[in-house]
Amino acid sequence: MSQDVQFLNRQYETCIEACSSCAQICSACANDMIGMEHTGDMDMGLMRRCIRLCWDCADICSLAAQWMSRSSERSALICRLCADVCEQCAEVCERHAPQHPLCGPCAEECRHCAALCRDMPAPQAA
Repeated sequence: MSQDVQFLNRQYETCIEACSSCAQICSACANDMIGMEHTGDMDMGLMRRCIRLCWDCADICSLAAQWMSRSSERSALICRLCADVCEQCAEVCERHAPQHPLCGPCAEECRHCAALCRDMPAPQAA
């Protein structure tokens, strides 16, 4: 196996792992927000947006990981969309982090996933 192919395989594996990890923390973050006590200083609109973006992010990250795992010809396309959703989720989670302890780590994971997804090339034709 050539070094270029080995690099691409490692790049895909790393991105798949990041997408899976991001999906997991986004799901946990959203689920935890649903069950938390609401205080008077919480911006409920921001909280609802954060929950929805976490769900969207978890879904798109899972889908991106699946498409990359099967070397879909469109994996680079889904990765670009995944990166965009991850960035949006990170922005909202960062704003909501003072009210929710999982939002800070969620935002970090989203930014990491977005960076890796943006660098994903289209798979090589077999």
